[in-house]
Amino acid sequence: MPTTRTPSISRRTLLTAAAGSGLTMAASATATLATATPARAAQHLWTWCHQCSQLWFSGNGSGYCPVGSGIFGWDHGHQSSGSGDYVLRYDTDPGVGDSHWRWCRDCAGLWSKGWSDSGRTTTYCPNSSQPFRWHNWSGSGTYKIEALPDGINGPGGQRRWFLCIRCSGLFFTGNGSDGTCPAGGAHRHWKSPEPQIGYEYVLRQL
Repeated sequence: MPTTRTPSISRRTLLTAAAGSGLTMAASATATLATATPARAAQHLWTWCHQCSQLWFSGNGSGYCPVGSGIFGWDHGHQSSGSGDYVLRYDTDPGVGDSHWRWCRDCAGLWSKGWSDSGRTTTYCPNSSQPFRWHNWSGSGTYKIEALPDGINGPGGQRRWFLCIRCSGLFFTGNGSDGTCPAGGAHRHWKSPEPQIGYEYVLRQL
C-alpha cells in the first residue's frame, strides 16, 4: 500500500510539454502518441501497465496489479516496461474533460468515482481495504480526462483508452488486447447510448 507521496492537488508538478514531444511505447507494446498540446499545470508519473493494461500512478511504488508475476506469481506490482510518462490534469486546471477520476490508494490505479456513483459501472479493487472491494480514494486529487467526441483540448494525444464497466478503471486497447480486469476476465468497454457522453478517452504524454 502506498505510504509516500500521494497524488493530490497539493503535490502537483508544474509541467510544460512542448508540441510534438510524443513518445512511443516499446515494440513489445506499441502505442503511438500523436503531436501533444501543452499540459500546463498537471501531474506526470502516470503509467500504463503491460500486464493488466490499466493506467496507474508510479510515484508511490509499484501499486497492485491483478496479474501476478515472478516464479510463483506472487509479485503483484504493476509493470511499466514499454510505457510512456502520462500527464493528467486536475479538475481545476484549464481545459475540458470528464472530472470524476480518482487515484486508488490501495492499488494505485486510476478509476472513475463519478460513473460508479451513478450506478452505470461497478468498482472493484484487486487490493481493497474497503467494504465490497471499493477503491480507496483517500488522499487523491480529482482528475480531468479528455473524452471523445467533444471533450478534447485540440489535436493530438493517444486514443484507445476506455472505462471498464466491471472495475471502473481506465484501460488501453491499442495493442489488440483488453487486458486483465481485477473482477476477473478481460476489461469490458463502456458503450454509451448517449452520443454526447464520451466513452473513449484521450491521454497525453510528457
